[in-house]
Amino acid sequence: MTASDVFVSVVAPLSNDSDILPAFVEETIRTLRAHYVHYELLLVDDGSTDDSVRAINAVLAHHESVRLIRLSRSFGSEVAISAGLDAAIGDFVVVMLPDSDPPALIPRMVAQSRQGIGVVFGIRKSRVGEPLLLRLGATVFYRAGSTLLGLNIPPDSTHFRVLSRQTVNAIVQIRDRNRYLRTLSGYVGYASQSVEYEPLHRRTVTRRKSVLDGAKLAMGIIVANSLQPLYLAVGLGLLVVAANTLFVAYVVGIYLLKRHVAEGWTTQSLILGGMFGAIGALLTIVAAYLARLLGENQDRPLYFVLEERQSAVASIAEDRMNIVADPVVR
Repeated sequence: MTASDVFVSVVAPLSNDSDILPAFVEETIRTLRAHYVHYELLLVDDGSTDDSVRAINAVLAHHESVRLIRLSRSFGSEVAISAGLDAAIGDFVVVMLPDSDPPALIPRMVAQSRQGIGVVFGIRKSRVGEPLLLRLGATVFYRAGSTLLGLNIPPDSTHFRVLSRQTVNAIVQIRDRNRYLRTLSGYVGYASQSVEYEPLHRRTVTRRKSVLDGAKLAMGIIVANSLQPLYLAVGLGLLVVAANTLFVAYVVGIYLLKRHVAEGWTTQSLILGGMFGAIGALLTIVAAYLARLLGENQDRPLYFVLEERQSAVASIAEDRMNIVADPVVR
């Protein structure tokens, strides 16, 4: 089999993974070496507190094309992945989690992406073994999230994915602090395809997120990426104003048409109706302005380029290099 000359970067976030690191690196490098002439493996250490540094140093001493990025502290796996995307120089960038994603699928997913697909993402075949509440919460999130975020988030999709250089260049422009690779991959809008796979279990004891962690993550994703909750608040405020207007009209009508009305009922009802009406109006105004401010301050590009072309007068040299110039600290 002839190795492809396409440059492939693999980004893997690490967090106290010293026990599985040697096996993961060995399998990944073996796969890359067998299929590609140019490749790199970026290990992003997210403030590990175990023996990861020693394990990584051993890896660097025995394997080619491995790079290490160590973060000053734990910023979370999403930020660690972003650090890897910022540094990756490949034509195609693979994002994978060391404890569960199979390197053997990399060639197939890269081949799909080379057909003009911006994002090739993995979908786990089942969620067997996860707590029932976590599975139910994930189902609700995937269904409601697509509506609230305005994005198609396929159920059971994972971080395991191949991103074209065009997609990576688009994603790294988004500098939101609350990051989620699965929503960012959909937000940039490039074509996507899925690959179904069975996750590996490199650890004897699987790390699982609690239901509370899952709920916090879901809330953070929705708040960071959608203004729909605020627009719901605007609608609720308008509904309250309309209901109170009808109630005030009813109170006035009773006062004018009925001879015997309990003393003080009209005054008290008008005061309550006016207060709730004012609260509804204020809620509507505040939510509308807050939605506008958040929309303006998300600091995202207004558009992404799908394709660029140039004159065919100048030819491209065969020995062209794929580099990133002027690296900066982010």
